[in-house]
Amino acid sequence: MILAIVIIPLVVTLLWLLSIRPYCQRNRKGHTPGANIGVTFWVDWQEAGEIAKAKGDDGMILVCRVVLWLQVVAFCIFLFAVFSH
Repeated sequence: MILAIVIIPLVVTLLWLLSIRPYCQRNRKGHTPGANIGVTFWVDWQEAGEIAKAKGDDGMILVCRVVLWLQVVAFCIFLFAVFSH
């Protein structure tokens, strides 16, 4: 459970701040003024995936997929925790 509560969100946040966000800024995409952090994260993640596919950047495609699967795993752990008892 600690995995879903602490570790996965921390890893996803670090991937966003250290990889996805700078990638979008370098490519002048993903700017969302006035949005909250969740919306900014989502826009950056979507834009990074689209840019990476257009450029054929396998490294960023992998980062975007890792972020997706980490979110899926966290959601599954949450569901298991809620419905296991």
